[in-house]
Amino acid sequence: MKAFLPLLLLGIALILVAGCSSPIVTPPATPTFTPTLTPTPTAVPIPITDLQPKPTDVVPPFQEVAIQVTKNTVATDPWVSVLFAGGSGQSYVSVMTATIIRFDGTTETSSAPYPGIGTNILLSGTTQTDRVIVNVTYTDGNTYTVKDELMPFQNLNS
Repeated sequence: MKAFLPLLLLGIALILVAGCSSPIVTPPATPTFTPTLTPTPTAVPIPITDLQPKPTDVVPPFQEVAIQVTKNTVATDPWVSVLFAGGSGQSYVSVMTATIIRFDGTTETSSAPYPGIGTNILLSGTTQTDRVIVNVTYTDGNTYTVKDELMPFQNLNS
């Protein structure tokens, strides 16, 4: 029993020495936060899209098509109708695309793939003058602007 106490003290000493003999590990440096100031965004005026029609493209005679654009006169739901009316090039048309640029500058685009006679695209209009652009893409990959015109709202009461 007398030998047990020195052995116990020797074991404790070895455990303490073993724990202290490992290399000292220093924790990694804590990154410091440096606040950066971001500039305040400033309002940039967005230009209203041009309502002035541009000249249309010259379509080869064998690819000509007829497109009719009309605007209704109901003030509660103004819309613009783009009607494909056929023509000598109707079998060559792969897509008819209509874009409206409204009086307030907003735009809407809609397409009709492989339109036939009577294919109609309806676009939301305004009670002001809107610009309508109709592009036709042919099977050969060429795209032509066939209509680019202003569509005024004609109130029936005035």
